Order: sequence, then C-alpha cells, then structure tokens
Amino acid sequence: MKEAQFAIVDIETTGSYAAASQITEVAIFIFDGKEVIEEFSTLINPLQPIPFHIQALTGINDEMVQDAPTFPEVAERIFDLLQNRIFVAHNVHFDYSFLLASLKAAGYDWKAQRLCTVRLARRTFKGLPSYSLGKLCQSLGITLTDRHRAAGDARATVTLFQRIYENDAENFINKAIQANAKEQRLPTNIPTEVFESLPGTAGVYIFKNSSGKIIYVGKAINIKKRVISHFTGNNQGLRRQNFINEIADIEFRESGTELMALLMECDLIKKHWPIYNRALKKYEAKYGLISYEDQKGYLRLSICQIRKHVYPHYAFNTVHESTQFLMRLVKQHELDYRLISFFNAGNSTRERTDIINQTELPDVESYNSRAYQALEDLINFKRSYIIIDRGRNTSEKSYIYFKDNKVHALGFIDNEMEIQDIEEIICQENLVISNYYMNNLADNYALAFPSKIMHIKEIAL
Repeated sequence: MKEAQFAIVDIETTGSYAAASQITEVAIFIFDGKEVIEEFSTLINPLQPIPFHIQALTGINDEMVQDAPTFPEVAERIFDLLQNRIFVAHNVHFDYSFLLASLKAAGYDWKAQRLCTVRLARRTFKGLPSYSLGKLCQSLGITLTDRHRAAGDARATVTLFQRIYENDAENFINKAIQANAKEQRLPTNIPTEVFESLPGTAGVYIFKNSSGKIIYVGKAINIKKRVISHFTGNNQGLRRQNFINEIADIEFRESGTELMALLMECDLIKKHWPIYNRALKKYEAKYGLISYEDQKGYLRLSICQIRKHVYPHYAFNTVHESTQFLMRLVKQHELDYRLISFFNAGNSTRERTDIINQTELPDVESYNSRAYQALEDLINFKRSYIIIDRGRNTSEKSYIYFKDNKVHALGFIDNEMEIQDIEEIICQENLVISNYYMNNLADNYALAFPSKIMHIKEIAL
C-alpha cells in the first residue's frame, strides 16, 4: 500500500447525475503518499447549457467554457492520470460516476479502486460537527480557496487526505482498499457504523430522509445484504440518484421468518405510503366476484377484472383461483351454470344467450333465493386462526393473527407463553392494515403448513 499512488480528484458538473449531466471542470492531483508529483486541471465544454443555479454555485458560466476542450479531447490525458491509481474524492461516488460515464462515452474502459475522504475522515477524526468539505477544512484548519471550483476543492482534499494518511494508525486506508472499496458506493452522509449494525437476518429495512420521513420500505431474507445492494449497482438514472442522495438514515426490524417480513413490509407501506415504493399493484387483488340482475330478473354471479369503482363480494389473485371458488359455490348452492359467468379475457361478462334461449331456465324466484343465500353465506363466512412460527431469536416465537378473513395483528411472544386468548396478547402496535395480498399470503401459508396453525373458528364453504 505504501507504494500505491492516489489520484485525488474533484469535478464540477451541469447537474447531479451522470446519465443526463456533463462535466464542466476537472482537477486531478497525483499523490504518492508523501507529496503531489503531478497535477492537471482544466475547464470542460459540456456541450449543453449550464443551469443558472449551478453557475451561481460554481461561478462557471457558458462563456467561460465556450472555448474550453470537450471531454473527448482531454479523455486520453485524464485516462492516463487515473489508470492504475487509487481514485480519491470527497463523496467519491459522485465524482467517480461522472468520470466513469464520460470515459466510457469517449471509448475508454476504466475502473478503479476508490477511497472516500468523507468516510475516512469520519473514522480518523471522530466527533466533528460536520464532514462536508468546507466544514471539515474549517475544523481541521485546512486552507480552502476557490470553493466549488475543481482545483480549489481538489487541493484542499489533497491536504485532507495527507492528514488522514499520516494519522491512519488503525490502517483504515488499507482495509478499505482490501475490501475493494465496496462501502464507497454507500451514501456518505450515513456513518459506516449504521451499515455495520445491520443484521444478516430476515426482516424489513426502512430508509428515511433528513426530516425523519420514511421514503422507502423493503423486505429481505438478509437485511444487510439487501440494503447494501441498493447502493452497489451501476444505474446512473435520475430517479436512482435522487433516491440514494435523499437517504439520511436506515432502520430495520427483524421478523424471524420471510412471511412475517412480507407482511410487515406491506403493513408499513400501507401506513406510510413511502414516495419511492411505487410497485404497489402486487398488494391489490386482480379479479373479483360481482353480482347483478339481468333483464329477465335473474341474479347473476360473474368474475371480472377489478378496476376503479368495482367493489366485489370476494377477490382473487388468479383466474384459476376464481374459477375453482365459483365452481364450489355453484355446486354447494345448486346454482345454474348458464347464469354464471367465469372470467374470459376476451369477453368476461358475455351472457350465454344462445343456450338460454334454447333451454328452459329455473323459476326466477326460487333460483334467486338460492343465489342470494350463496351471497349471504359468502358475506357471513368468517375464519379465524393463528400462525405460530419461529421468532427473532431462540427465546421467542412469532404469531400472525388471522381474524374474520383478514390479517389482524402481527407480533412476538415468549416461547413459554401459552396462547389462551389471543385478544389479551395483542396491543395497538401489533394491529395491521391488511389488504388482499396480505390475506392471501397468510391463507396460502396456512394451507401449506397446517401444523403451524391454531384454529380459533372456521365455517367451511
């Protein structure tokens, strides 16, 4: 490591993400562990307008870059400086992502080990009020001139890195390099200790912004592995960059089982509706059983797709599930198949008038009496049971309380506790906001693992 050379870099850009923004200035200082042995700095013509707020921040305007080289014109020089050197920057992912994208667009295949001076400073100089470059330099007495210009910020970062390098008694730099700098792609405004505290067990993880608002909830079999995976991809799109930049804190809740993790995730999303949880359609049923009276007065039962303002008597996730359910209903209540509509993607509500016109149908009054009884039984059909499974540790067990056809509560109890009255065990924080998806998950699990079920009440169709 002592023979390693470091390319200490700072850039200025037209925006905050590499997929649609360009570099306007770059500065590179080559540091050999003792001194700077080479330096390079230039403005870059981004071939796109520089937004006014960026001009105000950096002082770089369109006129200044008009006669500057484009990135492809200096790409070879930049590549030569960066190649085979450890890439160092303050908030390293930002600078690295832009140079990686720009070099690739210019035809250069480049990758580098990375060190982030934000993370290294957090470890080396603990307890400072802020680790932004400006505040850090102020705390450590480092001269910082030409703030928000590449050369000025890079020169201050060189001094900062020298201080870290000289005070690296615990060998943080070498450890980061040996770990292939994996943590450098994690949000630098979150202490490494937060990531180190994440468990490798099942549960949910919660991303919060600087105001403490929940912006994303996810579930995982391995919380730590899943959380880190959010920050290690190469997606440089605006949505992902905004997402990563907004994360200021991470919390987790262990679940014991994957099923509990799934239900906890759904419940938290339903309660908080985080802005980045967009894939919510899986939590809603796709097909439903409806009823209506036809022109001849018959009460018809029909399976249709659930859309806005459709309120079914019963919901299903698949066509097969709806078909099997409706067939049981027909058989148990002696309904007429000719007055029933199974789901048909081409024409789901078409009445079979060809058969109806040719064959005598049952008496309207007696048939409707059976059909109404079927709906009434369906509405009054209630099942309640408890799923008992392993807990978050060996001294407890988990429970899922399925009450009156819905997931009602989730929680954990001591292994020695016997459940006499589930209602006495649960408290307000155990109650959940369930939906079809959650109810279906619990029902399917109950069918697959009957030995884990404690039945409270069941009235079978």
